[in-house]
Amino acid sequence: MKLNKVFFNGWLCLFLLVGISACQTDNDSSGSGSNGTEDKPKPATVTFFNESSFKIDLYKKLNPELFDPTTLICSIDAGSTKKATVYASSDQTIGDVFYPRYKILLADSLKTGASNIYVDAQRDLSNISFVVEAGKTYTKTIQQPQQGQLKFINGYIEVQNTSSTQLQIIKGDQILYKLDNEGAYLNAGSNVGYYEIPFSYFDITITTQLKAYSGSYMDFPSVGIERGKIYSFVCSNTAVTTNGVRNISPLQ
Repeated sequence: MKLNKVFFNGWLCLFLLVGISACQTDNDSSGSGSNGTEDKPKPATVTFFNESSFKIDLYKKLNPELFDPTTLICSIDAGSTKKATVYASSDQTIGDVFYPRYKILLADSLKTGASNIYVDAQRDLSNISFVVEAGKTYTKTIQQPQQGQLKFINGYIEVQNTSSTQLQIIKGDQILYKLDNEGAYLNAGSNVGYYEIPFSYFDITITTQLKAYSGSYMDFPSVGIERGKIYSFVCSNTAVTTNGVRNISPLQ
């Protein structure tokens, strides 16, 4: 009789230990989430309203000294809104900075013979800075720039090819590609090719030697190129000549 009681008590203890262990396992897995995974912070939703008359590209944490296109959050048409999913700021004191870049018409399809060309400009003190908290919703407005507030990122040249053959435009030892279709060749004819001259963050004026190539090289006149201006050239069969310079005036 005593032996049976010992066996019974032993089985009872074993049953209780197994049950407690199972409960602890269930509690451990359910404590991290209903599916056994860790609970992740919910992203915030930010509604950006573009009240300007320009399409804009919006970047987050863009380093102004080194442009990184992967920081693009969204593109917003003029007068439109766009909802963006944004995760909480890693620094809940400083927050995040959003950088709008305005898309400015440089040349229309009548001039290029292909598509419209838009280039980037930014407005002084237009950056949007705030602390993003997990799971919250925000509404932010991108303002219409006033006359003289837009600053262009790069400089530009336009080239008309009046020669009898197609040309390549060379900057240093690099081929420049047209902004309308990224083509390497500028055909002979009445249409104009538009090219971008990149500026670093610290550049004010760039003096660069440009060449036209078609079996042989023709030097462009040496000019100091500034941001936000279009420098015009004409390429004939024998020479490259200047045809003036003008400011890009988006608000006229």
